[in-house]
Amino acid sequence: MQRINDGFNRKHLRSIRNKVQSELGISLRKNTRSFAQRAGIAFAVFAVCLMTITPALAAEIPVVNDLLYRVLPETAQFFKPVQKSAVDKGIEIRVESAYVHGAKAEVLVSVRDLKEDRLDATVDFYDSYDIRTGFDSVGTCNQIGYDEATKTATFLIQTSSMNPNDTIRGKKITISFQTLLSGKLEELDVPVQMDWSAISDSVKTEQSDQNGATVLMPGEKMFNILEGFTITGVGYIDGKLHIQLYTPGRNQFDDHAALYLKNENGTLILGNPIYRSGYNTGDPDMDRRADYIDYVFDISQDRLAKYTLYGDFYSAKTRVDGNWSITFPLEND
Repeated sequence: MQRINDGFNRKHLRSIRNKVQSELGISLRKNTRSFAQRAGIAFAVFAVCLMTITPALAAEIPVVNDLLYRVLPETAQFFKPVQKSAVDKGIEIRVESAYVHGAKAEVLVSVRDLKEDRLDATVDFYDSYDIRTGFDSVGTCNQIGYDEATKTATFLIQTSSMNPNDTIRGKKITISFQTLLSGKLEELDVPVQMDWSAISDSVKTEQSDQNGATVLMPGEKMFNILEGFTITGVGYIDGKLHIQLYTPGRNQFDDHAALYLKNENGTLILGNPIYRSGYNTGDPDMDRRADYIDYVFDISQDRLAKYTLYGDFYSAKTRVDGNWSITFPLEND
């Protein structure tokens, strides 16, 4: 083992030891039964920190970092190196400013494409972001602006401690992002021409893996409504109308729709979507079945002639997957 003989490294090691001991003391009061387990892992982490000399390096070792967050999240965040910008796939995410008041913080983050023109005013993170703090917290992330001249989107990240009496100024926050979606389109109130007289009560059905509901078997293409949205089945099950929509871009591009019936008086009957299964099952056939959605309408067939089918359709054209992570202190900027 390298000999530690300078005051700078000794200071860092004392800082690690004191931080670990401090949080272990808190943990002992909160959860006595898990103290031995937490202490063992914590001091294993401390040993790694000791061997690597600097806490920043230890915090960047994935296994060590995950252990720290599981056992001592405040310590893990304390030693996370500050990195106010990150670039991957030619796209930069940067912290622009922060405002802290009591147990709440508001942070402005900018996103821009450094190499191409893949992002527009519709860009968002597709709910792929994770907010890590050293304290119990809740947070949100929403786009609040887009500069057409610089092709830069601005997001407002709001986070707050679960303890309203907590003071979070000076603590650090880490936000990681995995996916950017852009080129979003909305087609609203689109009429869909259906031949209600051709609907059959004799249909093939199966059970949804999501909730056990009876749904139509995935069918063949009947007709396209828009690109990426196809009607593949229509029928009655237990007295309710099922309209099956196939959306192959749902998992990758968040393509989705809302279907509803509307009569000449403007009366609406909303379709209740029923999903077959989830994605990432490891079985391509099962993943594909998740693209078929039954919209269920509580309406008898003798009333259908008075209604027209409509839909609101949402899609995206561009997806960029990457690994962006920023860490910064919660201080007014």
